[in-house]
Amino acid sequence: MGANVMSILKRLITLRVRKQRRYKARDGVYVIYDQSMSKNQIDNISMGGLSFYYVDNGIKIDKGSYELSLVNRNRICLGKVPFKTVSDTETGEILFRNKRVKRQSVRFDNLSGPQKTQLKAIIANFTE
Repeated sequence: MGANVMSILKRLITLRVRKQRRYKARDGVYVIYDQSMSKNQIDNISMGGLSFYYVDNGIKIDKGSYELSLVNRNRICLGKVPFKTVSDTETGEILFRNKRVKRQSVRFDNLSGPQKTQLKAIIANFTE
């Protein structure tokens, strides 16, 4: 099979496995890591997780040392969200010498009741 056919099959399988619908985030909706304080544009979001783009600076982003905060226009909408990394892949885009753009997908881990309510509001107000 060709690479294009394999890509389509992989996408169909992914759609069946995903439990919650993903919504495309509007420009200006970011995820922040508490320790690094770098803002990264969110690509899509659901009640179960999100994906975003970032510039790889060699620091491993994982649950062991980070929590996520979602922000819009420098205002925190949802803070300290525990997560697990699902995938972390290069997009093929190169910004600067040795600086590659990566896309990371995360799954939220044990959200509290108030966090779920805030996340629903974020999806309702900041997605397309």
